[in-house]
Amino acid sequence: MVISEFIVVGGGPAGCALAYRLAKSPRAPSVTLIEAGGDNADVALRVSGERYETFMTKPALNWGYKTVPQEHAKGRQLDYSRGRGLGGSSAINFSVFTHGPRDDYDEWARLVDDDIWSSANINERFKRIETYESVKDEKVQKYIQPAPSAHGRSGPVKVGFPDIFEKGIVDIIDAAEEAGLPTNKDLNSGNPIGMGVPPSTSSSGRRVTAASAYLENTPKNLTIVTNSPVIRIFFEGKKAAGVESNGKQFFASEEVILSAGAIDSPKILLLSGVGPEAELRSHGIDVLKDLPGVGKNLHDHNIVPLIVVQTPGTNDRPAFFDDTKAVAAAREQWLKDYTGPLASFYSAMTMGFFKSDVVLHSEEFKALPKATRDFLLRETVPHFEIGGGIPRLPIEIDDTQEGETTATYEAFWMNPQSVGEIKLQSSSPKDLLLMDPKVLSHPFDRRVAIETVRTAMRLIETPLLAKHTLRYAAVPKSKTDEDIYDYIQSNVFSSWHMCSTIKMGKLGEEGTCVDRDFRVVGLERLRVVDMSIVPFIPNAHTQATAYLIGETAAEKLIQEYGLDQ
Repeated sequence: MVISEFIVVGGGPAGCALAYRLAKSPRAPSVTLIEAGGDNADVALRVSGERYETFMTKPALNWGYKTVPQEHAKGRQLDYSRGRGLGGSSAINFSVFTHGPRDDYDEWARLVDDDIWSSANINERFKRIETYESVKDEKVQKYIQPAPSAHGRSGPVKVGFPDIFEKGIVDIIDAAEEAGLPTNKDLNSGNPIGMGVPPSTSSSGRRVTAASAYLENTPKNLTIVTNSPVIRIFFEGKKAAGVESNGKQFFASEEVILSAGAIDSPKILLLSGVGPEAELRSHGIDVLKDLPGVGKNLHDHNIVPLIVVQTPGTNDRPAFFDDTKAVAAAREQWLKDYTGPLASFYSAMTMGFFKSDVVLHSEEFKALPKATRDFLLRETVPHFEIGGGIPRLPIEIDDTQEGETTATYEAFWMNPQSVGEIKLQSSSPKDLLLMDPKVLSHPFDRRVAIETVRTAMRLIETPLLAKHTLRYAAVPKSKTDEDIYDYIQSNVFSSWHMCSTIKMGKLGEEGTCVDRDFRVVGLERLRVVDMSIVPFIPNAHTQATAYLIGETAAEKLIQEYGLDQ
């Protein structure tokens, strides 16, 4: 029998932050962190220049989930990658670290009636999370000028920029100005509007994961158990007593905390008899707590790539990556001291968050509820994102040839109104979930997606970028709504920002699954601490929010249990 005071299930950003902070508190409680995957300890898994391909080339790090066929994506099943092993999805994501708009957090605070989520308070927590490493490349310093008040200098998560920027990266910022789009010298200032360069969770040529940030020097009272998928929680009445994994029981004298992510945390709850009563009974699962919101309210961001073929030499990627000897030598250098081409290639991108008057004047916008319209009108809330500097991504329509110099841009819409769900297929933990994000099912999302692609095309066609363009390899046939939407349906995929499937809210409100202190409604000694609890999807790339959730929960638990005494 294994007994600890706190059990944390899941070693992603939220789980690692929470487990570490609890264990390091002055009272030093016993904490067991249980991770379904391996330890991911091999540093060769963290090559900065491979950050866009890890989810495809390292299957041991990825659960490899797929959605059900999507009606508005021409019946395609979309990739729903989730990180496996310590670090969670921070081990396979694209390493972007964006805080999000201050208006998001003030709305979160309002919705759950807790000022701990207000923009002023979360800024202090972000500073505690990060060590912000300023840009060193003098050629790009004028584009990146962080506000000192918005960034930390001594947190566990190192974020920053490569020592050397690739050719052409900051040209996209100049092109945005040509296109009449705003620019932004600090996307993490609380106002993300404008084109800029986001920091990455990368330092000295290496990807920074939740495990490398929080678990490399763990205290003795923190036990880490890997390769142990939790299949259910067991209870004493309505009190969570522990969890079961690999036929073994782990007991918690104080709390069981799920941090398995927006896909697997609801799965564990459902298999434990916590969720919509009718669904549980249909699979022969005894109902412990009828909680209709579990697995519902699935939100996600979606992305569409646009690819152009450029004149040779516009960027240096093909010359390097098509030379097997050069890549082998670079890998040897990286393994020696984490420097060289694999520390700089693909280690920076441009990203811009924008508002759209066309969207605001659309019939689809006017049809939204007033509260939603009011939120979308707030100063720092973007309607979509456009980025560049990323590699070719696997899509349906791609006319590029091997050896060609290409540039890929991304069109990415925010504030999705399409709402999906996650359901069990059976009572067996081995069966995959039915994951249905219902991509593009809401008319507003379709309107914003079309305007996002249209604006991205405007950027691509600026003189500064167009002078390098030989041809379009993957773009809509024309700029009509019909052709743009057809292209979107053929090429849309998830950005893997799944969230909100165990929503935090006010007690008594429809859909609320956890209260503002992360407690599962109607049960005792059970909390959920991960991206599944956010009341709405953040207007950002979500790993920073996941770290924030872990730190916030730790702060609350330390205070509640007097662990700081």
